[in-house]
Amino acid sequence: MKPNPPIPPSFTAKKSTILASLALPESSYTDLSPKGTVDAALRPLIDRINALDGLVTTSSCAGRVSVFLEGRKQGLHINSTRDGGEDDAEREGQVAVPGGKGMGGRWLFVSHEMVRIAGREGGEERSAMKLFGLSESHKEGKALGLDENVKSMRSVRFQFEPMILHIMSASLHHAQPILAAAINAGFRESGVQSLKNLNDPNAFPMVAIRTAGLALESLIGFMPDNMINEPSQDRIEGEVQSMVSEEYLTLLLKLANERFDMNTERIKRFEEALFQRETELEPAWEDAKTRKERKMAEGLKQQELLRRNQIEGQGNRKSRTNLDRGEDNHTLVGTLPVSR
Repeated sequence: MKPNPPIPPSFTAKKSTILASLALPESSYTDLSPKGTVDAALRPLIDRINALDGLVTTSSCAGRVSVFLEGRKQGLHINSTRDGGEDDAEREGQVAVPGGKGMGGRWLFVSHEMVRIAGREGGEERSAMKLFGLSESHKEGKALGLDENVKSMRSVRFQFEPMILHIMSASLHHAQPILAAAINAGFRESGVQSLKNLNDPNAFPMVAIRTAGLALESLIGFMPDNMINEPSQDRIEGEVQSMVSEEYLTLLLKLANERFDMNTERIKRFEEALFQRETELEPAWEDAKTRKERKMAEGLKQQELLRRNQIEGQGNRKSRTNLDRGEDNHTLVGTLPVSR
């Protein structure tokens, strides 16, 4: 099988920088994710991948349950009146597509592990609605966002997202085993990115490991958007209203927990497939001393095998010489003394 091409020095430099960042203590490390750290469930897999030549992880998420308040919509104008009803300000909200993280978009809840709500907390029964920062509205029109004073609504979405993992590779040859293992493990929407930069010596193929088959999303609430400025966290509490019942939220959590289990199983299959394939494709790494000892042992074994073949060959030639002289087995036996 054709070996992988040599690893460019620029890739080695990038990998060293990433590994140095990952080696920081958790108290010092931070990234752009809501959690800000590497998920503990993925850390062993990430360390194994980063120990392979020509590969380095760049971003990851083990899977999560989240509740997200989307940002303001594009082109939104909000008027505020005071002192006799005259307009005091008119502002256009920052661009944010539906479901986007534009102005005001924020996480109301995030968990990278299964969520259990059974039991009591502070003397009260725990509830999904309280956990997600939602308030239940009993006014039908208000619950549906039909209040005439509300100029716009911002949706609240419940989501389960399975594992996503990005691995930068030194070449397409290094990327191929990763992609094959991912697809075979059930991450069927995986692919290779950054192909348009193949002519750039400082750009390398990126393998994105992901699946849409386990994803779950549901609209569960809204927040009236009738304020000029983005409200503080304290002002948001009580403003985010649920559109569904507590029983429905509990059902969503049950489904998300089941998908957490399936996600964990696929991650396990991916790891097994990847490292089984790596074992088949490449011999185990060994330092110079170990390799020298192995080669010496193999040489001695070859010499011993050759010596035995030579001895056996000499024995066969001697037997053939005796037969040519007429000294067959009967003659040789007849010369032996007979005991009586």
